[in-house]
Amino acid sequence: MERAEPADAPKEGRRERRKTEARERLLAAARQVLADGGEANLRIGDVTERADIGFGTFYSHFESKEALVEAVLLEVMASVSAMIGTKALEFDDAAETAAFAYRRFVHFAAEQPELAAVMTKLEGADAKFEDSLLPYARKTLERGIESGRFDIGDLELALTSVSAAGFAAIKGVLAGRFGPDADSAGAEMMLRAFGVPAAEAREIAHRPIPALDLDA
Repeated sequence: MERAEPADAPKEGRRERRKTEARERLLAAARQVLADGGEANLRIGDVTERADIGFGTFYSHFESKEALVEAVLLEVMASVSAMIGTKALEFDDAAETAAFAYRRFVHFAAEQPELAAVMTKLEGADAKFEDSLLPYARKTLERGIESGRFDIGDLELALTSVSAAGFAAIKGVLAGRFGPDADSAGAEMMLRAFGVPAAEAREIAHRPIPALDLDA
């Protein structure tokens, strides 16, 4: 049920708000269609029907199906990175923060393979992934360095390596090259590279991790 507008609300304000809400509904509907069947099965008519928006209205928001898909995937990258990064930073130990974040990104590929597969095929996907991840990864590594938890000589190189490793792990899971313990194995190697003792890195990398509602 649509929210009633105040009688004296400016027409321009109402128009922009409705346009924004319609765009958000299209993005949400497209994300669900992509998650259910991938890009090959996405039809504009299915998206507009699910969003309860007229077919012709679609083109006032997106110039093509490809533009819609790109917008969805950029939003997914940003929202998933923010959710995982924010939760990860709640841990007191930088090593646990890093392990949790890495493992949750790998789990994303296993839990939402259709969406993750389309995301990895986006033009410049690796760079876009790095951009979305960077603010949270930087905070984690800086905290680990300052506390003496991590021994990292070149922060910028470490950040690039973390992003590349995470993206490669997602693609490896999608391709079926990695087993079910890929998240823990990768996190363990990462922690050891940061100077965490081997036994401790292994223990941290295999701790239970809280679930996140990545569909939210």
